[in-house]
Amino acid sequence: MNEYQLIKDITYQYDADIGLAYSSPCRGIWNIVHIGTQVPGCHQIYVCPTSCLRGVVLTTAEMNAMDRLSTITVGEDNILEGNMEETLQEGVEKVIASLPERPRMIMVFISCIHHFLAANYQRVYKVLREEYPDIDFVDAYMDPIMRRKTPAVPSLTRQTYRVLQPAEHKPHQINYIGNWFPTEKYSDLTLYLRDHGIDIRDLAEETDYDRFKEMQYSSLNLTFHKYAAWAGKDMELRLHQKWVAMHMSYDYDVIDQDMKNVCELLKIEPVPEQITAQKRKAAEDKINELKKLIGNTAVSIDYTAVDEPLSLALYLLKHGFNVESVFIEVFTEAEEVFNELRAFKPELKIYSADNWNMRVMKREHEGKIIGIGQKAAYYNNTDYFVDVIWTAGMYGYLGIQHLAEMIEEAYQTPKDMPALIQHKGWGCCAK
Repeated sequence: MNEYQLIKDITYQYDADIGLAYSSPCRGIWNIVHIGTQVPGCHQIYVCPTSCLRGVVLTTAEMNAMDRLSTITVGEDNILEGNMEETLQEGVEKVIASLPERPRMIMVFISCIHHFLAANYQRVYKVLREEYPDIDFVDAYMDPIMRRKTPAVPSLTRQTYRVLQPAEHKPHQINYIGNWFPTEKYSDLTLYLRDHGIDIRDLAEETDYDRFKEMQYSSLNLTFHKYAAWAGKDMELRLHQKWVAMHMSYDYDVIDQDMKNVCELLKIEPVPEQITAQKRKAAEDKINELKKLIGNTAVSIDYTAVDEPLSLALYLLKHGFNVESVFIEVFTEAEEVFNELRAFKPELKIYSADNWNMRVMKREHEGKIIGIGQKAAYYNNTDYFVDVIWTAGMYGYLGIQHLAEMIEEAYQTPKDMPALIQHKGWGCCAK
């Protein structure tokens, strides 16, 4: 059985998740521990059976952030005695009493067992909020049984911003919602807005809890990642902040239109056409320079590296690159992008990145291949790869140029792929 299908043989409704999955050794993608640690002044409490606690404890230890995590063990006795709520409440109270200082926020993660036993955890949170009015409690979830209905990353991204309350909006203050990497260096949008007096609040840059809470005064929320859509919609409904879903596209027209829309909403002048033309030329010059360097070297892209892998594949193909394959699970980009890519290269290989048969994939590749993303590197067994996740703060023309620089570096300098891909939480550090 082939591990891949040709794009000409599949439809836009393709969904590779058919049940049994293979978990590759690639560990770069952030999990709930990394996300929770991103909030300054936040303490995480996991209320789970011992086997479930092992993973979150090891992750936190790797981050050197054990002072920001506590655990409450749920055992068979709690099931037999029916005291899940009491264990939850008393455990949190003991944790708070043991901490050297009061945290500003506490994320309480319950697990699957609380759902199985229909524990009334919301009542416990109500009691805790009354008992500790100086602490913002966030109900969070580590429950893989709910991954279809409430997948972990979109759910926690939404819950993180639930502490924000309705407030009067400041017209020139906006939020980047769901970003875990700063965008200052490689985003045309960030630089342009700040040059025009826009105060951008981004959790990826915040080190102060009070500044994080000031996000409630913003007039506009921008999300750049699909997993942040839940948070964007929730904040639009609760806080009446306008929400705009940006496109992490490599199509110049899409980039320009997104920039124009944001400028109109903020009532600032749009990017002058002359500046846009200069930025396009700079991106074209850089990508053409890269093409001359790597020639017909094969390129493989995976969905953990960039938010819109099909758009990137199409962009590179149009510039003459030999894009051989894409590793993906489900198509979330515009159907027009899929159709154009299928017409442009019908023989493009589409791999189901987490399907069970990937376990026995033949990972050898004839000739040199550049992987964009850890899974593309692992499955192609190549040390020539771009080690990046979630687009890593790159957006627009500056983002394209920086990605080209990373591909150039990957082509010229091999990495220790087996060692690098096993590090959890690429680019994550404790605050």
